[in-house]
Amino acid sequence: MTRVYGALASPIRREIVDILRSRGKAGFKELHEAVKISVGALYHHLDALEGVVTQGSDKKYILTEQGKTAIDALSITEEKIATGSSIPTPRETRLGFMTKEDLFGRSIFQFVTQDALRSFPFAIQVLDLRRWLSFQTGLEPLLLLYVSPSSGLNRTWLALLFPLGWLATFSIADLLSAVVFRRSGGDLTLLTTTAFAILPLLIVPGAVALADLLSLSVGALNALTILLPIVVQVWVVCLLSSAVSLSKGLRMEKTAVISLGVMYLNILALLALLETCLF
Repeated sequence: MTRVYGALASPIRREIVDILRSRGKAGFKELHEAVKISVGALYHHLDALEGVVTQGSDKKYILTEQGKTAIDALSITEEKIATGSSIPTPRETRLGFMTKEDLFGRSIFQFVTQDALRSFPFAIQVLDLRRWLSFQTGLEPLLLLYVSPSSGLNRTWLALLFPLGWLATFSIADLLSAVVFRRSGGDLTLLTTTAFAILPLLIVPGAVALADLLSLSVGALNALTILLPIVVQVWVVCLLSSAVSLSKGLRMEKTAVISLGVMYLNILALLALLETCLF
């Protein structure tokens, strides 16, 4: 009963349950057209309704017997499901709020996923800012790691590294979602949210540029380029997990696997490029 209360805390999930109660069953496309949310968001809500909603042999979604029994036991009628009355919403702790907002970027990603096409120009601006900072400092984030290109790599190629890294990060995350968890769709949302997820990578070249402007000591500069990237990379992994979760509708524990996969493949790519003596 407690799990049902938690599952039905969202109006979208109550709407999904209401549709299934009235229709008996519905396919993914039918639910998508009815609730009018992104593919990733719909997958996310269906996952949250595990135990209440399941897929039949025809791949259509239906209420489970356990779900029907629990809903009836709680005396939740169709009207209550639609209006959300009598369903308590659990309070969020201050630490939980700060973690979801600051570490996982809840608000910014919710804004982006409402209309990924509208948010795409902002993603391009992030690209331009990061490219300029890298150009000024000579520190280029290669996917999730930092490199200092050698003189053999001219400034034109240096400017192209970040957009290529952005597209590579998106492509790997999208591929892993499809191969490992069989989740497809939401590509534009993932592309846009990925740009915002790697935004913290601007911190290191920005800090280096500021340190150079303030003429800080070599020791302080070395500390910035060694310690700060570790913190930034952890933050980016968390943000990327959140971006994949909202875009593909996967739980965070699953998207963490994808983010770590992106990181490990990033390391392999960097090692391969080091063999070319470009860095």
